[in-house]
Amino acid sequence: MIRYVSALLLILLIIAPASGQKDIGLKEFYYPPASKLFDARHYFQTLQYYNDELAVMTLKTAKDSADMANVYYLRGRCKFELTDKRGASEDLTLAIELFSRQESFYYYRGLSNHWLKRYNEAMADYDSAIKLNPTKMAYYVNRGFVKYLTGDLDAACYDFSKAGENGSFEIYEVIKDYCN
Repeated sequence: MIRYVSALLLILLIIAPASGQKDIGLKEFYYPPASKLFDARHYFQTLQYYNDELAVMTLKTAKDSADMANVYYLRGRCKFELTDKRGASEDLTLAIELFSRQESFYYYRGLSNHWLKRYNEAMADYDSAIKLNPTKMAYYVNRGFVKYLTGDLDAACYDFSKAGENGSFEIYEVIKDYCN
C-alpha cells in the first residue's frame, strides 16, 4: 500500500497541468492579473479576484456563459489548491452547467471528487474528460487510480496502459508493480 501511495503522489505531481496554463478551446478569457497571482501560489488573493469578477458578472449578466463558466472553473481551481475540495467541486459543477464542452472542467471536478472519495462521481467526470479529449494521459492515469481503488484491477491496468501510450512513461512503474 505504501508503494501505491508513493506512486500515486509521484504520478499526480507529474501529470498536474502547469498552474497558469490556459485551456485550449475556450475563448481567451483568463484575467492576466489573477493568473500571475495563481502562478505565484497566492491562492487567497486569486480567489478574491474571482469572487469580485463573479459579483460583477452576475450584476451585469455575463455576455457569454462560457466566460462565466471559466471564472467558476478558475475559482474552483483556487479552492482545489487551498484544499477546499467540496467548494472546488461545487464551482466546477457550476462551470459545467454553464459550458459543458471543456474537458478540464470535468477533470478538475473528477480530481476533487477523487480526493473526497466520491469514486463513482470521479469516474463519471474522468469519463467525460476522456470523451472530450481521448489523448490526455492525465485523465487515464487518474481514472485508472479510481478503478484501482474500487477493486477493478483489470480496468485500472487498461487505463494505465492507455496513459503510457499517451506519454506517461512513469506509469510503467505502476504497471510493473500492480498489473503483472
